[in-house]
Amino acid sequence: MDEDLQRWLAEGRRDRAFDGLVQRYRVKVFRLIFSIVANHARAEEVTQDTFLKVWLALPSYDGRASLSTWIYTIARNTSLTHRRSEAYRSVLPLDEIREPGAAPAEFRDIPALLARLPEEQKEAVELFYLQERSIEDVAGMMDIPAGTVKSHLHRARRGLAKMMGVKS
Repeated sequence: MDEDLQRWLAEGRRDRAFDGLVQRYRVKVFRLIFSIVANHARAEEVTQDTFLKVWLALPSYDGRASLSTWIYTIARNTSLTHRRSEAYRSVLPLDEIREPGAAPAEFRDIPALLARLPEEQKEAVELFYLQERSIEDVAGMMDIPAGTVKSHLHRARRGLAKMMGVKS
């Protein structure tokens, strides 16, 4: 189907290509975004923003990356920008602040553990394990070498094992 989309783009049928692209990628893009923003309503909003950006950038798509990698990269970057802007506005109530050294109740909660990883490691884990993307796809989406992706994954596994009290 990507061949059809690329042919329609080459023929100048941008509307047709965009409709096909939305049909093909909307669920996968939403899942990727939801894994980053962790809120259904926000994920819907960011998905719409992502497809707006795809529409605006569609004439400049040059085919160097696969269409799916190009779309997922836009989705990932839009999600991260949204999450960073949300972080500036978030506030933690005083009664939810833990004493230093207190073990969190959600200690075995994987999303909570992932949230404690450095940003690059968390993204690599989400894309590789949760989105089941290949090392090469993750490298393309994060715009880093494949070896760096492997390093992020290794460090993330070590960090998660340490957080869970497992000897690595």
